[in-house]
Parts: sequence; structure tokens; C-alpha cells
Amino acid sequence: MQKEIKCAALDLDGTVLQKDSRMSERTRLALKKAAENRIEIVVVSGRSFATIPEEIRHLEQIRYIVTSNGAAVYEKGIRIHDWTLEEQSVEKVLDLTGHLFQQGRITYEIFVKGEAYGQKDYLNAPERYGLPEHSCFYVKNTRWPTEDIVGFALEHKRELDSINLIVADPELYKKLRQMLEYDKKIYITSAASYRMEISHWDSGKISGLGYVLKRLGILPEETIAFGDGDNDAAMLKWVGVGVAMDNGTRMCKEAADLVTVSSSEDGVARILEQICAKE
Repeated sequence: MQKEIKCAALDLDGTVLQKDSRMSERTRLALKKAAENRIEIVVVSGRSFATIPEEIRHLEQIRYIVTSNGAAVYEKGIRIHDWTLEEQSVEKVLDLTGHLFQQGRITYEIFVKGEAYGQKDYLNAPERYGLPEHSCFYVKNTRWPTEDIVGFALEHKRELDSINLIVADPELYKKLRQMLEYDKKIYITSAASYRMEISHWDSGKISGLGYVLKRLGILPEETIAFGDGDNDAAMLKWVGVGVAMDNGTRMCKEAADLVTVSSSEDGVARILEQICAKE
């Protein structure tokens, strides 16, 4: 790794965080060491701000957090930039998928000003929509329940960071994505096979990270980025060094310059330790 690294961009779930949404002590020490070596640590996550674990939000070494796949940027907890969905896009997504929601074949997660919301019956039994056990626990503990998620989305349609479609059926997921991709005003990505993440076309992890790098005066080629999902692939390809986790998706690994060990084996920490050892 010959390039000078001035920034480390970190995805959270499946990358920095363990399955229990905690960060290991080894990773914590590696981030501290990186910061001491003047490497800016930037979180770039698909999570909304309120669902970022407190240990991450309050970590001294982290100044910037990019959330909702680049739709919003925070500096020390203060929202400094966003790309909210256009109200016509919100209406279109709900109109095209509403009949499936009424049939119980899909449901929605709605993100407003950094908070996450879901239909009450979905939060009571997320496994019905294809979520694995650890994701069910996460969803139940990070979403605010509402009796009418569609009405809630329409009420807040001018201020949505993003909409997630939760789709258990892989074939239906594929058809919905193909249908919605015709709308050039939305950006579609995914970190899990059952969750389609929709935000403003100008968002995306590259946009959010790019905004931060410009503020810092750091070039993409001076940045190392870590990720495990399809929603990380473009970012890994864009930066100077893209690192995929061994537990990552095929798309993510193909976009990366190198693959490290899994998140459960502290893959991020191992790479940062190597970089700091050369400083």
C-alpha cells in the first residue's frame, strides 16, 4: 500500500461493527492510533443518524458521520448538509408499491431528519418480511412505531432522507427494482437482499463522503474506504484504496483493491494497524 492515507472512510454494519452492533476493543484502539497519525476517520453508513450506536457517535476520533447512504452529513452531531427526496419521488414510490403494501407483501421504513420509523405490525414481527434474527433485534430497537406508515410518509414527504422497501420475495424485489429504476430522480442501492434503499439521485456514499473530503481538503486518492455491501461498492472503487471485508458481497469484493478478513476478525483494525506501522 504505497499511497499516503489522510482519511479512512468506514461503513458500519458488517464492517466496523460486530453482529451485536458493537465495536471491538481492537478496532477502537486502531481508530485511536489512526487519528494520532493524522488520519481523519469518517463514518459512511446506510443507517440514519439516530440509529448510529452511541459509542460511534461519541467517539472522540470521529468528527463526520455520513448517513442514509449519503443523504445526510453530520459534524459532531449537527446536520450540515443533506439531499432529501423530492416529494414527487416519494409519491411515485408509494403509488407504484402501495397495492403490494396493502397485500402485506412489502412494507416500508421511513427516515425523517435522522430518525427511523416503521409500521407497528412490521416492528412487532419483522421476521415475516425475511429479516434474519440479528436484524430483527436491530429493527425493533431502532425504529419508531406508527399505525399508518404510508400516511406518515406523505405527511413528511418534503423532508424524507430516504425510504426503504422491505421485500421478502427475491423475485418481487428484482421486479420492483427494475420498475423503480426508471425514475431518474432517485438513487437505489442495497446492503441486504430484503431491503431496497431509496434516496435522492444526488445522494450515495460517494456524494456524502465527497462533501466531507472537500471540507477537509483531502483528495479521494488519499482516502482508504472499508465496506461489505453492494451500497459500498461505488465508494470502494472511487477512493485511492478500497477494502472489502471477507464477509462482503460479490459486488463489493469485485470493486475493491483488496479483501481483508471478516468484521468478526477485526479486518478494519488489521489494515489500519498496518498503515500506522508504516507512518
